[in-house]
Formats: sequence, structure tokens, C-alpha cells
Amino acid sequence: MKQTFNRLALAVASAGILGIYGCGGGGGVGSTTSSSATIIGTAATGAALANAPVKVTNSAGNSPCVETSITTSALGSYTCTLKSGETAPFFIVITDPTGNKTPLVSIATSTPAAGTPLTVNATPLTTAIVAQLNNGDALSLVPSNGAPAAVVIALATLTTNLNTATTNVLAQLKPVLDSIGATGSYNPFTTSITAATAAGTGNTADQVLDIVKISTNPSTGALALSTISDPTPVALASATSTGLTVPAPSFSASDLGAALSTAAAAFNTCFADPVSVRVLSEIIPAPAIANGGPAVDNVSSACQGIVANGNIPSGKPVFKHNGYNPSQFFYALMKDNAMTGAKFSAPEVMAFYPANTTSTNTNEQVDRAILNVRYIDNAGNPGNVITVAAYYTGTATTYSRSTNWWLVGNQQAVDVQIRTIIRRTEQRNTGTLTSGGAASGFVSGLGFTISTVGPNSVNYTSAQVTGPGLPTTGLWYFKNSASTQAYMDLSTYRSSGPNAGTYSAGCSSSNCPNYWLGKTTSLTATSYITNPTTALWAQGFATDGSFNGASGTQPKKGDKYTINLYNGTALWGSVTKTLLTDLIAPSMGQGLPWNSAGTQTLAALDPSNATLNGQLSSLALNWTQNTAAQQMGFASATTTNGGSYSNSMSIARGATSVTITPPSSYLFTSTQSTSNNFRSLFFGYRMLDGSSKHEEYRYN
Repeated sequence: MKQTFNRLALAVASAGILGIYGCGGGGGVGSTTSSSATIIGTAATGAALANAPVKVTNSAGNSPCVETSITTSALGSYTCTLKSGETAPFFIVITDPTGNKTPLVSIATSTPAAGTPLTVNATPLTTAIVAQLNNGDALSLVPSNGAPAAVVIALATLTTNLNTATTNVLAQLKPVLDSIGATGSYNPFTTSITAATAAGTGNTADQVLDIVKISTNPSTGALALSTISDPTPVALASATSTGLTVPAPSFSASDLGAALSTAAAAFNTCFADPVSVRVLSEIIPAPAIANGGPAVDNVSSACQGIVANGNIPSGKPVFKHNGYNPSQFFYALMKDNAMTGAKFSAPEVMAFYPANTTSTNTNEQVDRAILNVRYIDNAGNPGNVITVAAYYTGTATTYSRSTNWWLVGNQQAVDVQIRTIIRRTEQRNTGTLTSGGAASGFVSGLGFTISTVGPNSVNYTSAQVTGPGLPTTGLWYFKNSASTQAYMDLSTYRSSGPNAGTYSAGCSSSNCPNYWLGKTTSLTATSYITNPTTALWAQGFATDGSFNGASGTQPKKGDKYTINLYNGTALWGSVTKTLLTDLIAPSMGQGLPWNSAGTQTLAALDPSNATLNGQLSSLALNWTQNTAAQQMGFASATTTNGGSYSNSMSIARGATSVTITPPSSYLFTSTQSTSNNFRSLFFGYRMLDGSSKHEEYRYN
């Protein structure tokens, strides 16, 4: 019998899908000996908080750690080796490197014995409990910079209050903890966070972070608890108040955590085999992309599983994500030799949408979850896929499965994506460091990638995008007849209907899907650490309704955007996309980890380097990988000399160099100016959260 890849994809999704980022990190990671007293733990907000600075202080406001600096690992774990004679309390503050989340705070009220690490996690739940000891202000309890805390509490009192507040909060969460089978020994501060894997569902600490949410009650300003399936706030207990219990989450939400490990097992089993074994045949349509791209047609029995293919479960939709069926959606991973032996783990639940029984869209009438599928390939390089799972009551029993969750994709017919963007530009020509758009600096905004070659793209010629932070009349995108790029360009937006005629660029002649909301003022090549906070907003449009720093709505995670697709002047269809990450302010750019340009990249930007001037059939670029930064995902180069050219090349996972081979010659002369003859080198990072991060080097 023919075994289609459709089965694999939905089998994986049937459990909910995987990912290394879940809430990883069990015990601490670091070099310790049996004679060391150590504090270990994990920083997580539902997903692990990676590459985040950790500050540990004692009651005098000094660091008790041997390490001069501590940063969380890719899985959010950290280790502090205590100096001799240090005693509790110890205060832990872990800062989100993007600045989008408030610092995580935790406290250790006991001193670990040598050789027995003390676990102290920092999560939104620990931060909220600590805050309840000081009228909602956790940070004021923390000593810093050699100074005692603004609020000084004796150790005995601090220990008593913290323990009482924790006990009261756990009593509030009892229905939630019971629903996921938690034991009575669970403590948000000291229970090691073990991420779900193919061998197990992870522990209580991991599942609680996926289900329990901390919020501020908008009507009272007080900290509150809720769950992903019921956002109704319940006032958080404290050391002096018990508070109401938090209702148990829906069965689907409780089941989601247990479902994730099943998917991990399915993927790990499938990808244990080499490509020649797991892929038995494939289909390459012509034209490939317009038909959805190449597809895996026949796969090994190890890649089989329970599927949602229109027949199983009966009456439910066939997987479809951005117009691609699962055989197309997972084609690249299945054909990648680097994925042989790849390791998958439980995914991050990026969003949860309870069923909307009044919706006319049948896909919204069931519980759904956006899942971030994360893995590490056989060379140790990370990667991910983001898609959607749906919950179909009773299907676990009907089809003898362990869960009612199935991977179904977003069920949309077109390839349209939305991302937040942060970009760093470094101008190498010292003569133009302070001149307008050519200067160094940071910009941030939104990118709308509307495919011109993907599924159903022949049915539309333009698009209008509306949503938070955008002009009141929306943004207009058009197919650029002068470009071969695979996505639409941003056009000069207008209040009237779509213009089926000429292309009109909103920010450049080509290669422009981005709408910039803010940018820093000019910087010199060496002044990124003193980046000014002054910003220019919304591409210079101050009164069109878009976010400008003072008015308009700042885009945030969870915001929805409508994309209306037109064929000529007729509306062909609409899709709704959700923003998966918060917008990073341009002034926060200098605090992010970035890779550094290598010798080849710098040589390509040197106008005195005769060997790389003039016409070139290829251009070699390289960079130094910052261990705290993400890997590079693609690179391109643009040159202008009476015209323009841009070419983008995919970068293999883990690579630190790439050779760009354009279909036409590069132009680069030794005479540089801001109006002609310039070269720009562009790098895109391999982001694992649905956002975009870019780096550009210019000489003009």
C-alpha cells in the first residue's frame, strides 16, 4: 500500500508537535565539582528565556557568585557557583535581552550545601509571588550594585512570608495542578523544570508554565492568575490572603501537554532513518512553486502514524498550512541529510484559542493551538517549524490514540506571513555616517510577506493590509513587474481601491515588503552601545493613524491583521494573521546579540580593494558567530551603478560563510558616493520564534 507523507505530518501533529524550546533545562548547566556550593535553575516564560543576563545578589547587594557574568543557555538554564562563606538570602534577576518582558525575579532563602545544587527557577509565577511580598513590586526587594534593597526584610521573616505566599498560591492553583497530575511536592521556585521529550511529557514545572498565565487585572491593577483556556483573572494570593481558586483548564488544554511527547516520539522515529530510507518517492510538479512545490509522495513505515487526512478523523479537514499540503510543507526537512538523527522535543505553545461556537468558520469552532516545532539536527544546529493543531473531542477513543489533538495547519489557501522585524545597519563609509538613511542605526517594524509564486498566487494581483499600528486606510502591496522576487512590494498606500495598473514603490524600487515603524537617529560605527533613544516614526507619516511613538496603537504579540487579496479591482479572498512576537523598540537594538562581519565581508566593502571591485561572478562573505546570537539564515548583496541588483542565498544551518553567485554581474567601483556605485551586504538571522532579525553592512 502506498504510504503518503500526509500520514507522517498528522501523526506528529496528533500529539501536538515538538520543539526543543519548550521550557527546557532540568538541573543547572555548568562546571561544578563536589566541593562547590551552587545555585542552578531555569528561566522560562512558557518558553525558555535563552541568552539572558543573570544577576545574583546577596543581602548586601553584592554578587555571591564566582562567575563574573552569567547568561542563560539556549534552554534557559544557568549556574552560579557560590563564593566561600556566602549565606542566604540570594536574589536572582534575569532580564529579557529584547526588553519586551519585565525582568524575572526569584529568591533563595536557604544556603545550599557543597555538592548539592539548589534549584531556584525564575518565571512569571515566581516573580508574581515575590511581588506580593512588596505591594506588587518584586524588583524593590532585590539589592543591587552593592546597596541593600529599598525594602529590607529579615531572613526569617522573608522565609516565612515567601513560604506562606507560595503555599497560598499553590492552593489557588490546585484545580489546575490536579488536572495535569501534579504531585504535592511541586514548588515553582525549587522544582527543576524538565522539558517534555519523546520519552515523557515533562514535569509539572514545565506544564504549569504552558497553562498558567500571570496578568494584571485591568479593573483593579492587581496581579492575577488565569489559564490559557480561560483568561478570566483571579486575584493572586499573598502571604496575608488566600484568594479564590483558579478553575481547572479545559480538558483540551490539560491534554495538550501530554500530547506533545507523542509527536516527539513519532518524529524521532522517522528521522532516525536516512533520507534514502524515509523518503521512497517524491513528486516535483511543474511549475513546482505555483503548484505548492515538490512533495514527498511515499515514505517508510517508520514515518507513518495516525493522520487527519479527510478520512481520519472522519469529517475533519485535511492538513493545509499557507496553501501547502503536509507532503509539501515538510518536504525540505524530509529530504535534508542533516536531519537524519535529528532530535525533537516538546514544542512551545505560542498561542491557545478556545473554541468559538458562534463563528461561521468551522475551523474556529474547536480549540486550536499555535505550536512552535523545534529540533536540533545531527550537527547540533537548531531549527523550527510553526504550525497549528486542533482538538477534536472523542477522536482519541475512536481511533485508539493517546490524544484528541491533531495537526491541521492554519487551513489558509495562500502563502502570507507577518513578522516583527529588528534591523541593524552599519555604515562603513565614515564620510556618510551622519547623513540621513545612509547612517548607521537600528530600525524596527512589521514585514508582510505576500507570495507572488506560491499556492493560488495567480488569483490575486494586489493586497490591502489592515491592523494595529498601520495607517487607518491600510497598506497596499503590489506585484512588481520589474522584479523576479517571490513576494509583493509595499506600494504607496492610498484610501481608494486597488490600482490594477502601475507599480508604485513605498520605500524603494524593489525588495521592500517591510513597513518601518521606528528608527534610531544617526550613530557612528563605534557608538552602538550609546545608541540614542530619539526616534523617527512610521516612515515619516505622522497623521495617518499608524503608530508614531506618541499616537496610534503599538503592535504587540497576539494582534490580528487582515489581508484582503484583490484580482484587479475585485476582492478574491481574505486571510487573518496573528502577530506571534512583540515589536522591539529600535532603541533596544544595541542590547541584542549580533554576529560580526568577517574579513571577507569587510573586504567586499573596501573600495580600495581592487581585487573585489568591478564586475564579479561571485562574492564570498563570512562572519564570526556570536555564541549568544542566532545563526545566519540567508545573505544577499545589492550594488548600484545606474541600476540595481539584489540576490539572496540561503545559508546552511551552522555555516559561517556563504558564496553568492548571482545570475548577472555585480558592479562595484573604487569611487563611492551616496547616489551611485554602492554595495550593501545583507544578512538575515535564523529566528526560532516567528520574528525577523536583519543585519546590513553598507559602503556608500
